[in-house]
Amino acid sequence: MPVVDQAVNSAELGTPLGRRRAPGAPPLGSVPRFLLWQAGRQPWTLAGGVLFGVVWMLCQVAWPYLLGRAVDEGVTGRAGDVVRWCAALLAVACVQAATTTLRHRMAVTNWLRSSLGVARLIGHHSADTGHAITATTAQGEIVATVSGDALRLGEMFDVVARLVGGVVAYLCVAVVVLLRSTLLGVLVLVGVPVLAAALTVLIGPLQRRQQDYRQETGLLTTLGADTVSGLRVLRGIGGEDAFVDRYARQSQRARVAAVEVARTQSWLDGMQVLLPGILVAALVWAGARLVAQGVLTAGELVTVYGYATFLVIPLRTGAEAAQVFTRGVVATRRVLAVLRIRPAVQDPGDPVEPPPHGSPLEDVASGLVVRPGRFTAVVDPDPDAAAAVATRLGRFDDAVLRDAPVLWGGVDHRSVRVREVRRRIVVSDSTPHLFAGPLVDGLDVLAVREPDRARAHPRRHRVDAALQAAAARETVDALPAGLAESVAERGRTFSGGQRQRLSLARALLTDAEVLVLIEPTSAVDAHTESLIASGVRRARDGRTTVVVTASPLLLDRVDDVAVLDHGRLVGAGTHGELMRRDDEVGELYRSVVARTTSDAEPDPGTDPSDAEAGGVDALWEHDQEDRDAATDR
Repeated sequence: MPVVDQAVNSAELGTPLGRRRAPGAPPLGSVPRFLLWQAGRQPWTLAGGVLFGVVWMLCQVAWPYLLGRAVDEGVTGRAGDVVRWCAALLAVACVQAATTTLRHRMAVTNWLRSSLGVARLIGHHSADTGHAITATTAQGEIVATVSGDALRLGEMFDVVARLVGGVVAYLCVAVVVLLRSTLLGVLVLVGVPVLAAALTVLIGPLQRRQQDYRQETGLLTTLGADTVSGLRVLRGIGGEDAFVDRYARQSQRARVAAVEVARTQSWLDGMQVLLPGILVAALVWAGARLVAQGVLTAGELVTVYGYATFLVIPLRTGAEAAQVFTRGVVATRRVLAVLRIRPAVQDPGDPVEPPPHGSPLEDVASGLVVRPGRFTAVVDPDPDAAAAVATRLGRFDDAVLRDAPVLWGGVDHRSVRVREVRRRIVVSDSTPHLFAGPLVDGLDVLAVREPDRARAHPRRHRVDAALQAAAARETVDALPAGLAESVAERGRTFSGGQRQRLSLARALLTDAEVLVLIEPTSAVDAHTESLIASGVRRARDGRTTVVVTASPLLLDRVDDVAVLDHGRLVGAGTHGELMRRDDEVGELYRSVVARTTSDAEPDPGTDPSDAEAGGVDALWEHDQEDRDAATDR
């Protein structure tokens, strides 16, 4: 059966594609362009972070210089000058403390704005794209993109302030040392880039292994999500062990990939300690030689040593930035892969006015015509073909509708704004999901979509009427908090039949001009099905309703029945007329209906509508009379 639940949810929640305000239109051509676009969304915090990062680093650069001057003045015995340099050190310490706090605040702000902004962008895009995104991307992959990749992307905006500050500080140190000693200046100018280049040798392998690890964890997340969503079915068929084995194998593959990442990461971490240590030793050794030669003073040697130890900070910051950007680029590619998925439906470039209220719907591919104000049933020996007709009526995939258009009042409904189609035509799937949160909010979507219209009728009255029509009143009454009960994700705490009835109530509460129901009673018993048939008929009296079903209890209460043979209309009539027909259409119809009633197929010419309780009761009464007569004989 086609997956339409997400699009149905979007329609029923009243957040249609053309109405939702997206957080922006990002460029999706390349990773750098996307990152620059994201940076443009937070320019002031980025600029503030860079500014405070530079000042913070320069304060650390000033420490060795001021300390060296204080040592030189102390050696010469000028106490007043020593006090002045110490006061300068205190002032620098205060500035450094303030800028450290502000830099960290800006860094966290940049991280949160970028990561949460991208996560929100993915969320909006997922909702706007509808079922197209789940048709091409596993749900676990989308979850991993929001929960993991968006955070990795945000880390790049966190580290950028320290990276820029480190580069500026390195250049300042190089200039200061170069003015003191050409030899030491050359060591700084050449040594730091060489060491940084040596560290980047490991970045390529690390990036590839992180990408492999990300792929394996994405598959593991997908497998876990699929297992949880189908846990009840797995327990029913005894398939838990098979899925545990599959999960264990995938978990081991993810573990192996993680070990490969850790191995490369450990080499990189070790190099971050070894290489800066070599640079510090080289600078101190060269500085000591210059002091022995009388080229540098003792205070200047202290300054050189301070600079040598300080250069470890920008060098490690550069290495950290390389790792962060490696992970961030991989994560950004995953984000772009999700954002490049196009919605299955989009507003036309030149939309037309929607047809007037009460316009018929015609599915050209099948030949089905839905007359306004009528309760129409669609019967097909192939349930998927019948469901495909229903989804075409609801416009869930414009690509499919190019070859099989639907005319709405004579107008191709692809030329109408999606918002208008979603508002007036609602499709409810046979396997729906309920939204997390208070039950009443998940049912009464009209109050969210059109609060003014909803206030015209008391909410409690509307909800109670819908629950009664869907035979879901007992389900709600059994809940400890009733309508205020908090629903778990997808309504997993409810049984399949309970979810189906609550979803039917939700669909009825949309008060849609055209309501399309796909197998609305497939998970309930016969008694409940009879109550639903009567309730829906009563609730939708005089309004256009289409139901895809093969249930005689529903078919007996509709106005028209359209008989399809693998997606093509072959006949129409009432339930009783079709049951009496002795041609191929009648035979096809009875075969589908009898399959629903345990092969209880009547003889041609039997009128199932004679019984007060409906066609099925008449069939069973006729069969019981035959058995009684045989017993008497």
